Amino acid sequence: MTTVEKIQDLIAKNNLSAYKLSLEIGLNKTFLTDWKNGKAKPSADALRKIADYFNVSVDYLLGRTEHFAQEFSENEMYSFQVIGTICAGYDGIAEESYTGEDIIVPPHLIKTRNPDDYFVLEVKGDSMSPLLLNGDKVLIRRCNTVDSGTIAAVGYDNEQATVKKVEYINGENWMRLVPRNPDYPVITIKGSDLELCRVYGEVVYLFRDRIGF
Repeated sequence: MTTVEKIQDLIAKNNLSAYKLSLEIGLNKTFLTDWKNGKAKPSADALRKIADYFNVSVDYLLGRTEHFAQEFSENEMYSFQVIGTICAGYDGIAEESYTGEDIIVPPHLIKTRNPDDYFVLEVKGDSMSPLLLNGDKVLIRRCNTVDSGTIAAVGYDNEQATVKKVEYINGENWMRLVPRNPDYPVITIKGSDLELCRVYGEVVYLFRDRIGF
């Protein structure tokens, strides 16, 4: 298969569309059509983003190997305990208690940062479906602020916690928590209630029985 055909195959196996993939990883919405028709060539950065999204190697996409997954030596891998759960819906509390499960994280997800800057939680609920499903594990990079449009773990209303897309406008006194599932409402937090909000971190990767975020 060609590089484009391999990407199309990965998209189909994961019940995605090229347009949705473009939104998730920040590529032009017509990138795959342009590559297929020869209007543009895939850049190294674009191939890396696609490979990281599907947890495959760039060499696999380029046809240099038929080995599907990225290969790393055992001493390059990081092992993270799943330290608790976080609700994808509302009215949930983040539970910080080791679930008994460990997640193996390849080094390219940590990059040059300290591994202590990351932690793993299990998602409960379906308000972020189909992006995040009940039982998914998410790798979170610790931070107390995120850009608007980022999917993050957020505490609000004192003890409540959820994973949502965070939206806001700089200089305005409000923040929206936006679900992916249309059956759930958008919550707008404003005024003094913002003082009860806390960003725990940015969701940077998901682990599922199939392929990753």
